[in-house]
Parts: sequence; structure tokens; C-alpha cells
Amino acid sequence: MKYTIFKNPYILKSADSEIKIKSIVLKDDEIYEIMDFQDIPQEIIKQSKIIDLQDKLVLPGFINTHSHSVMSFFKGMADDVDFESWLYKNMLPREELLNEEMAYWGSLLSQMEMVKNGITSFADMYMFTDQIAKATIKTGMRAFISRGLASDNDEEWKRKIKENIDTIEKYNGFEDRIIIGFGPHAPYTVSEEHLKETAKLAEKYNTHIQIHLLESKNENYDLSYIEKTHIFDVPVIAAHCVHVSDEDIKILSKHEVTVSHNPSSNLKLGNGMMPMKQMLEENINITVGTDGSASNNSLNILKEIQLSSLYYKSKYKTDSIKNEEFLRMMWENGGFAFNQKIGRLDEDFKADLIVVNLNAPEFKPFDLQRLKSHILYSMNTSNIEATMVGGKWIYKDYEFVNIKEDEVYENFSECYKEMENSLNN
Repeated sequence: MKYTIFKNPYILKSADSEIKIKSIVLKDDEIYEIMDFQDIPQEIIKQSKIIDLQDKLVLPGFINTHSHSVMSFFKGMADDVDFESWLYKNMLPREELLNEEMAYWGSLLSQMEMVKNGITSFADMYMFTDQIAKATIKTGMRAFISRGLASDNDEEWKRKIKENIDTIEKYNGFEDRIIIGFGPHAPYTVSEEHLKETAKLAEKYNTHIQIHLLESKNENYDLSYIEKTHIFDVPVIAAHCVHVSDEDIKILSKHEVTVSHNPSSNLKLGNGMMPMKQMLEENINITVGTDGSASNNSLNILKEIQLSSLYYKSKYKTDSIKNEEFLRMMWENGGFAFNQKIGRLDEDFKADLIVVNLNAPEFKPFDLQRLKSHILYSMNTSNIEATMVGGKWIYKDYEFVNIKEDEVYENFSECYKEMENSLNN
């Protein structure tokens, strides 16, 4: 068949749209048309596979703009420590024990969690980018992968840069759903000289940068320093940005830097929350990220945006940030961040979407005027019955399409045991 038609679901095209019953025509990996079913030309219907989605809700897939997918091994540990103890005493010693096989199964497990939670695209900064890309090919997700870059010496730095470039040359553009960027970890782990080099490389390879900025109160720099490295001259997704000054916010706005808001991680590690209202007033593009499993501990964008909306209603006036603003953060703002046609259900946009079962207590009383509120405050990920990326199902009828779950769980468990045995010995 040349086309696929989703017949008569409720659809929410974007955060600011009204929810309506329409039919969605897919062609290859894109949305071809959205219209009433009776208006679809017969020549298209004759070439179509028709899927009846009456009484279902179709939404754009969620976009996770900050993660470390391999860190699934570290979930459930170091829950009650501060950021420095968490990083230096618990995470880094275990990261030294990781190998390629562990990285593959760790990333694959994280991607499974994201897929079943309705996440269609994720940004990832970590080591073992080759294995993360292979896991992405397996799951069918859309990914924006960067090699985490930090170094104590030039030899180590050159090795990591080579790994990043090798991943670009091998995987960038794969099936039009994997994009490779550069990932300088943070200004406190990457020198000014190396930040400048990364900016030049990102410009050379026409790609983006992912970086942690001002996550904790102990980071002693301001963004005027980063501005001088020319990092902000290329597309940047800056994770956290909790402890930013008014001047820092103006710099982010001036350079159109996208901020990835990670509420669960920031709160769990005691780092606080970003000044969202001030950022929005300066027209900063705010998106949502989960961070890694070690500091969250789940990979669930819906949970993140629900937590965030409740927090800021308490921090500011309850009507200071509207519901639609939060919905935009998990949808079209992410597409804008990576200059991709994702995060909306619209003609010529990628067919990255989720199907939601409305026959559930979370959506009662059923009222179209209340449905956006239900999505933001009532819906949970168990309501998601299918996830599609680029016109292909990767999760359907509550089951993974490309993955044997038991195989992943068995291999992941073996890798976990190996790591913990090495640590204990």
C-alpha cells in the first residue's frame, strides 16, 4: 500500500490546536493530509491501508531533549546524597567499569522505557555513541546523539573527539532519524580552549551541541564566559540552566539557545528549579528532558511536564504559565530545537505519534473542552497503546514491535551482575 489512513480518531495537532475528529493520511515517513474521512480522494483510499481509530486519541510523540540512556544500570542508587557525592562518589566509579556490550543493552533498555512512555525522539549525551546508535537502529526511535566530551589531558580529548567524529561519519543521517552532534559535558569539565574547538567542529559538521550549564549552585561561571567560546554560534541544547542570572537569561535569549528543563533530576539532586517565568518572558525555547535513570529515576516526559506544571503553579501565580505552554515544551519546542519537522501533527511533518486509549478513568468525564487538561494532569503512560516513528510502528497494542523483551532483560541483568561484581572486587 502507498498510504496509511488513520480513520476518525480524535487528534490534537499541536499545543494550541483544538481537539477534533479527523482522519490522518500517512505517506512513507510523513503526514500527507489531515482531513475528514469523506473528503479523502478515492484514488488515495484505493491505495491505502485503513486503520480504524475511532474513540482513540492521536497525539504528537513526546520529545526528550536530555538523557543518558546507558545509565539505566545506575537506577535506584545514591538516592539521598547531594549532587557532588552523587557524581563523584557513585556515578564516575561505575562508569569506569562500563564496556560496549553493557552500553548497548543499557541504552536499549532505556529506549524501551521511553518508547512505551510515548517518547518518539530523544537527545543523548554519553560515551559509547556507537552502541547507542546501534540500539536506536534496533528500537526504531529518532535520536540526537552526542559523545560526552570531558578530559584531563590533550591525548584523552583527542581520542574522544575522534570517537565523536567517527560516529558522525558512520551514523549521521541514518534513515533520516539519527543525527549526531557534539557533547562537551560542562564548563567545569571542559577547558575554554576545548570549548572553542568544539564550536568550530560543530560548525564544520553543520550540527548541534549538547551541554550541561549551571546545574548546581557550586558552578562558578557565568554565560558571558561561554559566549566568548562561540559555543552559542551553533545550535545548542543547554540542559538544566537552574542557577542562571538575569544576564545569563538575556545571553541565552540573544543566541536562541534551547534550554532542556529536567525537573525530576534537578529536584532529586537538590539543585533547585530554573526560573521558568523569566526565561519565557525573554522568549527562550524551553523543552523537557528526563536526564538519566540514575537521577530521575524514570524516563517519562509526561511525568516531567506534570511535575513542572504543578511546581510552577506553586512558585508563581496559578495562571502565570498556561497549560498550552507546558504542552508545547514536550512537543513542538523540541522540534524547533533540532530544526526538525517533529512535535506536531501536520502536513509534511514526520509521522511521529502516539495512540491513546480514551476508554479509561483518567479521561472521564469525557469532554473535549477538558481533554487538554486531562492530558496534562490526569493521563498516565499506561493509556498509551501504540507509538510510531517515521510512519513505522515501534510499539503497538502494548507490545514492542522490533524487540524481544525477555532477551533484553536477560542480557541487561547479566551485564549488571558483571558490573557490580567488578565493583565489589
